[in-house]
Amino acid sequence: MVSASPALALRTLHVDALAMRADRTQVAVGEVFHLAIHIRVRERVAALDELVIPDVGTMQILGDERHVTSSPSGTDVVETLTLEPRQPGTFTINGAYLDAVDARTRKPSRFSANPVRLVVAGGTTLTAQFWEAVRILVGIMLAGTGALVVAALLVTLARARRRPQPIPAAPVAPVAAPPKRTPRDAVLEALRTYRTAPSHDALMRLRAALFAAAGADAGSTLRDALAATTDQGLRTALIAAERTAFGPAHARDAASAELIDATEAWLR
Repeated sequence: MVSASPALALRTLHVDALAMRADRTQVAVGEVFHLAIHIRVRERVAALDELVIPDVGTMQILGDERHVTSSPSGTDVVETLTLEPRQPGTFTINGAYLDAVDARTRKPSRFSANPVRLVVAGGTTLTAQFWEAVRILVGIMLAGTGALVVAALLVTLARARRRPQPIPAAPVAPVAAPPKRTPRDAVLEALRTYRTAPSHDALMRLRAALFAAAGADAGSTLRDALAATTDQGLRTALIAAERTAFGPAHARDAASAELIDATEAWLR
């Protein structure tokens, strides 16, 4: 936290947390990822328009969603940027910031989030070109050998006509297909993994399974997922997953316990 430039209309706020986190820190050119900015203040406010999002350089901003949650203890704001890298390299995204009068010191101050380091690989285009070349080569091979396949088939049919027809075998009863996997099954499996080893990857898999259960795809934001379902239990689990994934580090253990409880309650 540093002193901000004097301003005429800075609000007085107790800022308890301001953090920034990417759901993935290693992506390829053209691969979408999300950058979440979380701020918590003790005051109950309808919005925090003072929050300034970071400069993302050459990356394209595909979406910008801000979600505000108020409670008697204060307000949480999570702003999620959907970004698409346009060139390879290692990038450092400077932290978002907010200018306000610090309620503790009564002085104008600037509160800044942590920077995020991102590694963008340039292999997506090369991979696409490789598979396109494979596709063309396979097409040429199939076209070149098509005549040989037809000729071999005709010879086989001619020989079959000269042979006595075998007695047809008794039909085999069809094997019942296994039951179709449901979104609840995926959530239950992801929850078991996260409860056993609550790593970041396990958390992201549980979050993705909850989004899929709500009918939202992997590139959706929390607002998309909440809009896709009216199931209150699932909505509670979605919000808990977002707080655990992108909330402040000091509150992550409590948020994780809330996520497990909310998901188990929805699965009952």
